[in-house]
Amino acid sequence: MKISLAIPTNRGLQPKTMQCLLELVAFGNNKYKWDILIAENGYTIAENRNYIAVQALNNNSDYLLFIDDDMTFPPDLLDKLIASQKDIIGVAYHSRGSSAKIKVVPGDIMSIAEVDKGKYINLETETDPKYKYVFECYATGTGIILIKCDVFKKIPQPWFEFTYFENGKCKEGEDWNFCLKAKEAGFKIWTDPIIKVGHLGEIIY
Repeated sequence: MKISLAIPTNRGLQPKTMQCLLELVAFGNNKYKWDILIAENGYTIAENRNYIAVQALNNNSDYLLFIDDDMTFPPDLLDKLIASQKDIIGVAYHSRGSSAKIKVVPGDIMSIAEVDKGKYINLETETDPKYKYVFECYATGTGIILIKCDVFKKIPQPWFEFTYFENGKCKEGEDWNFCLKAKEAGFKIWTDPIIKVGHLGEIIY
């Protein structure tokens, strides 16, 4: 199985992220054929991701694994995501803008998930058991996301783009934009809330 492991960045890798990447590749070295791309192409993160997706198609990868340059994750991340057998699956993680009202500890999962358009749940307090395991959602972040490369063949380009209000304010990020385009093409979006990941900042979100 061929994997495009891609790190979109325009600022350099965090050392802890690099350590996690090395451990990930070493852990899967006997199972996967890697094509590793640390991509700086593109003025925006959306352009960066579009460039990466083209490379994944050009090298005939089975999956594209996006990992942002400020994430931490376990060595068996890819094994767990592939085991879910989903076309598009992300992980639950805190944004760096997580509310100060929410207690954040290293390895904690994201607090809020949009499980349907306009419907949000707090994953840390939600009692419904279906959200304790891989669940279908409205959209998921692309800080860490595994996508079958065949998905890109069924969605028109650009796959990733920002949308804006008339006043120039960002309406939709490239991650949500991709997920909504994928849904329109008939794909489901999934999130794994079990895998413990971190989002590096002044603290680990």
